[in-house]
Amino acid sequence: MSINLRPLLANPGQLVSEGRFNIGTYKEPFKNVNPLEAEIGRLIRYPRVLKNLRLKEWQHFALVNRDYYISLALFDAKTLALVQVCLYDRQSGSIKFYEKKVFPGKVVLPQTLWDDHATCDVKGFKLKIHNNLESGVHKISFDIEATKDLPALKGSFTCFEDMAVSEPIVVCLPLKDQRAMYSHKYVCPIEGSLMISGDRIMFDSEGSYGLIDIHKGYYPYVMKWHWATAGGFDPDRGIVGLNLTDNQVKNQEAYNENCLWIDGRMHLLPPVRFHFNPENLYEPWDIRDQQGMVALTFTPEVIRTVDINALIVKTKYRGPFGSFSGKLHTSDGDLLEVKEFFGMCEDFYLRT
Repeated sequence: MSINLRPLLANPGQLVSEGRFNIGTYKEPFKNVNPLEAEIGRLIRYPRVLKNLRLKEWQHFALVNRDYYISLALFDAKTLALVQVCLYDRQSGSIKFYEKKVFPGKVVLPQTLWDDHATCDVKGFKLKIHNNLESGVHKISFDIEATKDLPALKGSFTCFEDMAVSEPIVVCLPLKDQRAMYSHKYVCPIEGSLMISGDRIMFDSEGSYGLIDIHKGYYPYVMKWHWATAGGFDPDRGIVGLNLTDNQVKNQEAYNENCLWIDGRMHLLPPVRFHFNPENLYEPWDIRDQQGMVALTFTPEVIRTVDINALIVKTKYRGPFGSFSGKLHTSDGDLLEVKEFFGMCEDFYLRT
């Protein structure tokens, strides 16, 4: 029995046309991601410089093999910018967290994924992402110097997103006051290597996968959401992955970014709710929808926390890594048994 979900639209090529966001869900990337051309503001149209100050932008990639989970991000909230690489040893349970808070101008994020770069190059910490959908790849490199508490870390990776066979979820979703968020997400094969204090660890395409998360949005003064992303391998279907979010988007029945990937093909999923104990995040999380298509249990193994309480910025971030088990149904009734897919959740709050 099939279930009707929101429509997949033909991509118009650019995020904003004639000052208005092209709201909808797509499976082809925008050639031009141009949120600064949107007309926002109730009484007075925001000038470009003010729009840029309100625009939150980031690129996040997870790189996963049997032994390691690497989470790396470039994040620019304009009042706060940072670059992060988090290395989780899945066998020992140890976690190494590298982070630099930098001036916003030190983080560069692109307006297209077809041939452009995201970069941060500061003393002791270099991260570069070459998004090149023309060639079907994202190339990632990082070089982090050792500190008194952490070893030196270097990495070089390729995430494969061949548009001839890949179906990312690409969305432009309404927030409020003519404002919207854009996101491009995908689960993909990867290959590359990681160097820790001179020891090389290989990520081969047979046993590794990547989770892509690229985002721009005119969020409210207070940003908050719950998010889950994970991947794994099915013996009969290849790489599978999921993306589930409960956020500030209006009318989530019509507009959300929830989906499942099976061997490159994207399947839409309905709105979900996250149920967990905020006083003990190590207890299992329950993630479900109202139509019986999503029934997952997330079991945290380690939790990253970020707390900032400054004059104009307050954040409370909880990002557990762990495994997902349960069931997912596609809209045409196909069942996917989720058995210890590895990924992460977020309980996110930012006021800025």
